[in-house]
Amino acid sequence: MATPTAPEIPAFHVQPILSELYHSRDLLDLSAPAAAASPVLGSAGQVGAAPSPERITAGREESGKIEVRCVEGYGANMYIGRSDGVVEWWVCDGGQGTSKGEGWSMRHKHTLFPRRPVSKIILIPKAAKMLVLSDGTMHALTLPGLDPVPSTQIPPLRGIISVILDDEEMDWAGPGSEDRNVEVTVVLVRRRGLGIYRLGTRMQAVKEIPLPSGPTSHALSRTYLCAAIPTSNLYSLIDLSDASLTEVLPVSQIDADTLDFDPNPNVVVIPGEDEFLVTSFTGAGTMGVFLNGQGDPVRGTMEWEHHPLSITVEAGYIIALLRNKTITVHILTDLERAPQVIHLDPSLQPFALSYSPYGVSVKDIARDERMQTTNFRLLGGKLAPPGPPIAAMAVSVSASAENESTLRPPTAEPADQATSAEPMDIFTPPHQTATATGMVLEEPEGGSGLTPPSSPPMFQRQPITPVRQSSLLQVIAPASKGPFSTCVAETLVIGPNGVMSLAPLPPVLKLEELCRRGSTDEAIALVDEERRRGRRGEVDSDKVSFLATHQATLRLLHLYLACHLFQSGMFERAGDYLVRGKIDARLIVRLFPALRGKMIGSEEEVDIFQGLKLMLEDMDDVEDIVACVAKAGQSDAGEVDQASGEELRGPLLEGAKAMLTEFLRKTRQSRRKGGGSRGMDSRKLDMVIDTTLAKLLSEAGIVPELLALLAAPNDCVVSELEPFLVSRPYILATVMRRHGRHARVLELLQQVAEDSPDPLCPDPAEEIAVELEHVKDPALLRQYALWLVARNPDRGLSILFAQNTKSGVKLDDTALVNDLREISEEAANRYLEYVVLSKKSPNRAFHEDLLRRLLNAAAEQIEDDGVKYHLEELDAEYRLLPDPEPFCTFIADVAPNTPVKSLRLKLMLFLQGSPFYDLQSAADRLKELSALKYEYAIVLGRLGSNKSALRLLARDVGDSVSAQTFCTQGGEIIPPKIARRVAQQVPELAAWAAIGEVGRKRRGTVDAKTQEGLVMELLGVYMKDGAKTSKEAASLLNAQSLHLDPIEITTMLPPEWPLDVVSSFVQRALRRQLHDQHTWQILKAISAGENMAISEEYLDAIRRIPPVVQPRPPSPPPSVVSPNAAPSVDTRADSTMGSGYSEKGELEAGVYSRPDEGSIAEKEGGGGAHAGDPLGAIDVGEKERGFFSPEIVDKELRSLSAGAKREEAGSREGYL
Repeated sequence: MATPTAPEIPAFHVQPILSELYHSRDLLDLSAPAAAASPVLGSAGQVGAAPSPERITAGREESGKIEVRCVEGYGANMYIGRSDGVVEWWVCDGGQGTSKGEGWSMRHKHTLFPRRPVSKIILIPKAAKMLVLSDGTMHALTLPGLDPVPSTQIPPLRGIISVILDDEEMDWAGPGSEDRNVEVTVVLVRRRGLGIYRLGTRMQAVKEIPLPSGPTSHALSRTYLCAAIPTSNLYSLIDLSDASLTEVLPVSQIDADTLDFDPNPNVVVIPGEDEFLVTSFTGAGTMGVFLNGQGDPVRGTMEWEHHPLSITVEAGYIIALLRNKTITVHILTDLERAPQVIHLDPSLQPFALSYSPYGVSVKDIARDERMQTTNFRLLGGKLAPPGPPIAAMAVSVSASAENESTLRPPTAEPADQATSAEPMDIFTPPHQTATATGMVLEEPEGGSGLTPPSSPPMFQRQPITPVRQSSLLQVIAPASKGPFSTCVAETLVIGPNGVMSLAPLPPVLKLEELCRRGSTDEAIALVDEERRRGRRGEVDSDKVSFLATHQATLRLLHLYLACHLFQSGMFERAGDYLVRGKIDARLIVRLFPALRGKMIGSEEEVDIFQGLKLMLEDMDDVEDIVACVAKAGQSDAGEVDQASGEELRGPLLEGAKAMLTEFLRKTRQSRRKGGGSRGMDSRKLDMVIDTTLAKLLSEAGIVPELLALLAAPNDCVVSELEPFLVSRPYILATVMRRHGRHARVLELLQQVAEDSPDPLCPDPAEEIAVELEHVKDPALLRQYALWLVARNPDRGLSILFAQNTKSGVKLDDTALVNDLREISEEAANRYLEYVVLSKKSPNRAFHEDLLRRLLNAAAEQIEDDGVKYHLEELDAEYRLLPDPEPFCTFIADVAPNTPVKSLRLKLMLFLQGSPFYDLQSAADRLKELSALKYEYAIVLGRLGSNKSALRLLARDVGDSVSAQTFCTQGGEIIPPKIARRVAQQVPELAAWAAIGEVGRKRRGTVDAKTQEGLVMELLGVYMKDGAKTSKEAASLLNAQSLHLDPIEITTMLPPEWPLDVVSSFVQRALRRQLHDQHTWQILKAISAGENMAISEEYLDAIRRIPPVVQPRPPSPPPSVVSPNAAPSVDTRADSTMGSGYSEKGELEAGVYSRPDEGSIAEKEGGGGAHAGDPLGAIDVGEKERGFFSPEIVDKELRSLSAGAKREEAGSREGYL
């Protein structure tokens, strides 16, 4: 028995355009059979044979129902002729109008009177006109708006049976190319002949051709008209150029009286071939014959089992609607068999096909349904964890039902047995439900009350409850506006209550069918060709929406093909299409259980295309796919042993991982550049991509790329990546560092340093040091810093030195010094110096510990004879300096760089600057070290033993400069200025030199009395040595002459000192006294002048004050008024008096008021009888002359002069 071959891919599919336009079927009447469809008017140029349309539709018209009679369309416009004489204009605009799901909206209606059925519509788009035939009358309307053409141009014509256009003139360049003045040839069929006209702005008759009777079915090509003549029941060819007629073939070869139907004639033109196809009923079937213009048979014949109601020719296919409600599709080049048979729902009652050479834009329902987005559970389908058996069964049945809804005939034949040319359609009839076994079960309509409501399965048309003026897709389509795209259909299927399109099978359905059959190479070729067509712009879509439509469709094709290739084990080829389809990486990572880990939750969902849902749910994980492919390979090779299976599985699994690695690389690169989705879960998607890619690179050992990935910004999940990097501790440490897990990083780096050397990490100690710079945990920092000190003391101590209270970590210095001392004594001493000098710790224990170690080191060094001799040479050299300088700066500048030099300078600076050590203990210890006199003098000065300190400095050390500094600084030998000079000469001692600066600020300046006392102490030291120290004494006197009394110094001088030692001091003292005397004289003269100027200003102000006259109060009786009683309160004159006087009586009385509290009269007035009167000390004559008489002014000036003399005498006494 031969193995049957799979059928060819169908070329067309049926999808609804307008459904249930004018009435709805009673859903409760389940027993009533569907009314049989009768042939009526077909496509342009076809009229049904007997019985006549009037007789066929008589029952329908009597019932008063409106029905569709004819349909024509071009572009996005479709025109429907109704049985009530109305022509409807519909536009495919994507709106939800009356035909919600299909995207059609009615724009206009035009009624033809006397409202008889519309039998035919002829469209002439290039002339922007349409001809409508109704009840034998031809009406002319404009396109697209159905406005009537004025009767003066094209009047209505009666007695017309049909209208014929030449197929060669039915061209149209698209919207905007219309020309109302263009002329076309129109053939009008009348009862007894043909009328040939030229249609332009008017109808112009060309010729009349008489015939025995009007033809009922016809087609025109060039000058040849093929028509069926009813009287002869024959097809005839009429040459319009010479009006000749040739009879060729009978319409039916069987007597009509023996048949239960009248076979209708069918005539169509084969485009571009100058041929006609006619049908002839033979009794056992119908034969199709091809004729040329002369009536000769050509090409051969074809047969139909049932008689065709209507025939169209489209793109090399012959499409026939048969009486049994099926559509057969033949290929023009292969007439032997029909590769596609489409079974229509009998309830639709299709009666004709309509062909539009211009093409009609209809909604691509199959594509749009698959382009809908839906939620998909990533760990659903075959990857779902085990669940209850009932739930699993429900999922299986639902998935099977959905699978049966695509490209499966509505019969019980399984998919693997579909070997013959069975009918194929993407739509399951709305009243049938496909089960998991492939059977079709009849169900009552949802909402009928016969069955309880149930949950609708996904991606399957559900039973609906149509309402008046509703369409078939009113429930099929989602309520919200989804994707809308169009395709071009040239053939329409007409029913009395709706219109369907016979559109070319879209690439989406072709790909699904090819993948279902396993035709992988053809599927790849289909997708690649579709991509090339898109690049060339060769798409059956509106150019405006080309990018949005074609690119989205192409993405769906890529993803569907990629899933099929992945399921088939062709991982490398699948990867290319996954990248082009821009798939969510989680949909692929979920198939790798060893890599997905816990990054994908059991209930996590993503949005996918509806057309991918079944494919994704049926996909196995990669291990099962590899096992299945390996098993199939073993079967093909005839090997069944386990070892060979393992050999096959290994390369397959590695290939799958390599594909995933490359896919994640490209996806990550695209997303980092801004590509890909940026929704709410964008970050989570990046985490899955980066983590999975890092796992794959780690497994493959691609270390450089892995390090580059981890070093750059990434979203790796540490907990997921850590198990894959256990064998690579350094790389794992890099990951941990990226996520701030310092403890784990240090632990891994310590492991690298001690146990697992890694060539990628040549210096793990330095890596640990770098990591410690970011650690904020004191315990962690202390642990690994001590570990680092043991291996690299300098680097470890630099980490400890970098910590401070503001930006670093607070450490317990006491415990840390003890821990360091256990590791290294030198490291502990260095850290102790850092704590005291840099951190400026006030801890007395630290300071004393540091001083003890310095003194111990100094005592140890000076015991050496070489060091002792070196120090003696330095002392002798210092005493011979021509220009004295401090001993410490001499050591820093002249002494060679030896340990003893550094040690002594540190000791000097520390003893002078640190305030946190026991001075007495330090003095006792230094007293024992005779070589450290300078250091001993520093401590004595701080103890207050000024005389002893000065004696050491002046006599034993010979440092006169430091001795003078001691006096001026109140006992300080190395002030901050000198310490900075030492630091400049020895830069490594900068921290030691800075100790004294803080103490200096706290102490403030030294008072003059203290300085004078210290100078006298130092001078006494010099004078006890006699003439040997006269030079130093002279220098001291000259430097401190400001603070010394010349008389006292003169009495203290030893008699043996020469006069030139103190002459400079005495001369300076005398000059300074003379200078002070002259200075005070100048100040006195300036003060007297200033006093006189102020007095003049005061008197000028007094003169400008006008006098005020006031009445004298009556004298009280002696018994009542006391002699010393105060005067009454002044009463000021009226402000209206310009002269300042009071009333006339007061002026005559001659009484004046005092000018103010500080007047001269008040100062001159005394007590006695006139104590209460400010003018009591002035006689009457003076009163009459006023307050500004010359005598009073002279008296005031004399008083001021006497006061100035007294002030001058007081200043002189103060100076002396």
